[in-house]
Amino acid sequence: MALARPPAWAAADPEVSCRSCLVISDRGEILWERDAHARVAIASTTKMVTALVVRREARLDEEVTVSARAAATEQGKLSLVQGERFSVRELLWGLLLNSSNDAAVALAEHVSGSEGAFVAQMNTLAAGLGARDTSFTTSHGLDSPGHHSTAIDLAKIAEELLQDPVLAKMVGSLRHTIAGSQRSVILENTNVLLETYPGLLGVKTGFTAQAGNVLVAAAQRDGRRIVTVALGSVDHFADTRVLLDLGFARLSDQVLLERNVVVTTMLADGAGAFEILSGGPVRGLEPPNGAEYRVALRSDLQLPVVAGQRVGTVLVSAGGAVIGRSPALAAQSIGDSGGSWLATAIGDLLGAVAGVLPGE
Repeated sequence: MALARPPAWAAADPEVSCRSCLVISDRGEILWERDAHARVAIASTTKMVTALVVRREARLDEEVTVSARAAATEQGKLSLVQGERFSVRELLWGLLLNSSNDAAVALAEHVSGSEGAFVAQMNTLAAGLGARDTSFTTSHGLDSPGHHSTAIDLAKIAEELLQDPVLAKMVGSLRHTIAGSQRSVILENTNVLLETYPGLLGVKTGFTAQAGNVLVAAAQRDGRRIVTVALGSVDHFADTRVLLDLGFARLSDQVLLERNVVVTTMLADGAGAFEILSGGPVRGLEPPNGAEYRVALRSDLQLPVVAGQRVGTVLVSAGGAVIGRSPALAAQSIGDSGGSWLATAIGDLLGAVAGVLPGE
C-alpha cells in the first residue's frame, strides 16, 4: 500500500489517549498520525499476521491436534486440552474473535512444526508487505523482548488481511460457535465497536501490560475505507471512534470540483464556441473510481450569452447518483447567431465524463 500525504488540514488534533496512532485511507493518504513510526509492543494485533500465514500454508479443513505446549499457553481463552482436535477454520475463529493465545500456538505448531519456525514465517511475510519496522518472537503477541511493530506497519497488515474474504468475514463477525472433537465453544468478538460504529469491518483488539490497550480498526462509508491504529490507549474503543470520525470528516472535506475550472466547451450553432466554468467548489466524500461531471443547461437558455452568465448547473455524480452541484457559468460572451440554439459538449475535465442534459 503506497503512502501519501494530502495537504494539511486546519483542524486541531483530536483528543485521544493513544501514544502511537494513525488514520489512513484506502488510497494510502495519511489523514492524521501521532508517532506512527514508533516501535512499540502490539499485543494481540500480532494475530493478524498469524492468521495470514495460516491462510497461506494450510487448508481450512485440516485437522489440528492440540499439543501439551499449546494447551499450556498463558491466557489461552479457548482452554484447549491436550489431544482434542479442531479444524484450522475453527481455530482461526478462536484466534480472531476471542483472541485465543492457545489457538495461536496450536495453529503455529500445525503449520510449521514448532512455534519458532512459524514465527520465522511471520517475519518473512511482514517484510514482504513492507512492514520493515516489525519483528515477531511469538505467534500470539504476549510481551516478549524484540516483539514490536508500528502503527504504519499494522495498517499495511490490516489492509492485507481485509483482502482475504475468509479472514475479513471472521474479524467482522460479532459471534460464532465452533465445534471440536470433544466440545463446542461460543465465541464473542472482543471488538465491541462492531455493534456500535456504523460501517465497521473489524479488525483486531489487544492488551498487555507493555502494550496497553490496542486496536486496529477499519470502517467503510460510501465506498471509501479507513484504517485506524490506536496503540497504548487508555480507552482504545473511544480513541478509535474519534479517529474514524476524524478520517471520514477529512475525506468528506475533499474538493471534488474546484471553482473556476473549465468543465467542458459548448458549440452554439453558427455562433462559435464558449467554455463553461464551475461557479463554485463541490466538496464531499470522493468516490473510489472518481466522479463524473455533466452540464445541465437551462431549458430557457438563449443567445446571446454574456461572460459570467449562469447557463445551467454542473452535476457531480458517482455510481449514477448526483452527489454535488455547482453553477455552470459561461467563460466567454457569445453573440446571437440569428439561428436556432444548438449546444454540444466537445471537451471534458480530467478524463471525467462531460455531457449536456436538456434542462434542470
